[in-house]
Amino acid sequence: MKRIIVLFAVCLAVGQITMAQDIEEDLFDLSLEELMNIEIVSASKKSESSFKSPLSSTVVTKDEIMASGATTIEEALRLVPGMVIREETNGNYDVHIRGNDNLPPGNYVFYSENTMSLVMIDGRPVYNYINGGTLWESLPIGLGDVERIEVVRGPSTALYGPNAVTGAINIITKTAADKSISANGNAQLGTMGTNILDLSLGSSLMDDKLKIRVSGNLENRDRGQETYYSFYHGDYKTGDQIPDYTTGLVGNNFPNPSKSKERKGANAFISYQPNDNVNLSMSSGVQESLAQSVFMETNMSPMSNRSTTSKYVDVKGDIYGFSAQISHNTSYYNILAGTGSQTSKFDSDINTANLEYDLNLGKITLRPGINYQQAVYSDLSYGGGESRGYLNAEQTLSNIGYFLRADYKPFEKLRLIAAIRNDHYNTPESDYLSYQFISTYNFTESHMVRAVYSKANRGSFVIDSYANYSYGDGITRPFIQYLGSENLELPVMTMIEVGYRGVLNKLLTLDVEIFHTETSNLTSFEPTFLGVDNFGLHLIYAYDNLDLKARQTGTTFSLNLAPSSKVQLKAYATIQQTKLQNYDKEITPVIIDPANGILELPQIERMDVVHKQTPSVFGGITGNFRPVDKFNLFAGDCTT
Repeated sequence: MKRIIVLFAVCLAVGQITMAQDIEEDLFDLSLEELMNIEIVSASKKSESSFKSPLSSTVVTKDEIMASGATTIEEALRLVPGMVIREETNGNYDVHIRGNDNLPPGNYVFYSENTMSLVMIDGRPVYNYINGGTLWESLPIGLGDVERIEVVRGPSTALYGPNAVTGAINIITKTAADKSISANGNAQLGTMGTNILDLSLGSSLMDDKLKIRVSGNLENRDRGQETYYSFYHGDYKTGDQIPDYTTGLVGNNFPNPSKSKERKGANAFISYQPNDNVNLSMSSGVQESLAQSVFMETNMSPMSNRSTTSKYVDVKGDIYGFSAQISHNTSYYNILAGTGSQTSKFDSDINTANLEYDLNLGKITLRPGINYQQAVYSDLSYGGGESRGYLNAEQTLSNIGYFLRADYKPFEKLRLIAAIRNDHYNTPESDYLSYQFISTYNFTESHMVRAVYSKANRGSFVIDSYANYSYGDGITRPFIQYLGSENLELPVMTMIEVGYRGVLNKLLTLDVEIFHTETSNLTSFEPTFLGVDNFGLHLIYAYDNLDLKARQTGTTFSLNLAPSSKVQLKAYATIQQTKLQNYDKEITPVIIDPANGILELPQIERMDVVHKQTPSVFGGITGNFRPVDKFNLFAGDCTT
């Protein structure tokens, strides 16, 4: 996908109203060296300059986001090297770190998007355990809530627990400005029925020790058309003309055909810092969303609907070296909204708790911790239990993790880091070990090299583990079952990476990373039985592990140039290749022709191939020109 954005950013011209702005530092007031020293927390779970970050990482600040003209958090991630951002429908995105997507290719899957990267808001995971990954439209915050976005590339389960396989994205939210009262607003109108609004009110009390901020956001976008491609007709039809293959019924399968995306959310943030050793915060919010996108593979059309409502509470505390975080999220999902089917509706309760402690022993700092995660999903309120749901039950995924991170500086220029974590899962009932071994060496204050060896695993999904769905009668049409497995091995990635980060001169900085990853224990959803038995004509699809291995080798570079105090340029690119070993390609489909006595499972041919669904070259070029303080021109060309 290629997009060229040119933005003439004058506050009123883009509909931005700002009362008591809380911008602490302007990007044009910082040198390139200062820009490379912007604070990052996500790379090592403690505040440090981004230049000294021991991992391949990037920080995107609120000022960069504002200058770029990005309208969503996903669009803002186009500014990050190593990111693959695909717009599936207007305003709906699929976001990957370095790719490794659609594995194995051509597999009949319930979910088409990234399941291997962990997204967090202030350290709180926002993850969809039905099929894995992130439903971006369901985030409760808007772009106006974002202080900065921190992206860590590479396996990070040892830091953040399961699902941070290809990396982690941590969205840090704003706190109220140091003012008795402040208000901020951002309104945008565009083509294809696009309207976006972010509003917030803040207050700083008790000599700026207590800060309160409330915010609201909404976003609406239209589709480019009101018809959909129908597999049955081989042509574009209206939503009420497309039959559901499983029932043969024609109905209101797409209830709001003109809308691509509708979302709204509200949040409240409270923080209290009575002294340097105590920092307490709490956030809470609600959201409601609807998206039409390529999310769940259907037998009606490439398009599907999904809707969510959710509410959350997140409590954090840093007290004399202890760091604790507890969060609760309750949600309603309909991942196939509008089909009339009861199979796609779920209620969920997700709970996480984390406790860590920093122990400073001079040249070495130890950070032990414990983490617990639980996700409970049920379809019993929507016909589940009567063989009409994917689960027909209430099912639970949980894991408890114990971890230790050691950070050692034997002398000033050398830093050695080791992190190790063990997670015990209830499904599969087994333990998984993840780790990171990192070394950095600063030749000078302006030049650093780093090396990383790491291993990470993904967690379990509800559908993969517990699917128990069936339809058909075995007589007039086959009795078909979709079955999960509680004994699936979890996908695992290992990585070797070396990198360089440096300030070449006052005008130019360079960041380079060279990486090799190997991913195994991938799963597929394949037909495993076809025949006649007590159920009549019987077809079973089941989840299983593969012998498939995905090996990816590549390099990412980022070049920053500031030829003058009024101009900033950035170029970044990733060049990589992803190879698949032991790929079982389906040569023939399932054949069901009982009238002629033909019942055949697919024929498979095993081969080694280059994986073309993950891009081999992608990146971008951006530039900011600010001739005067209140006027900015941004130009960007991002290709994935």
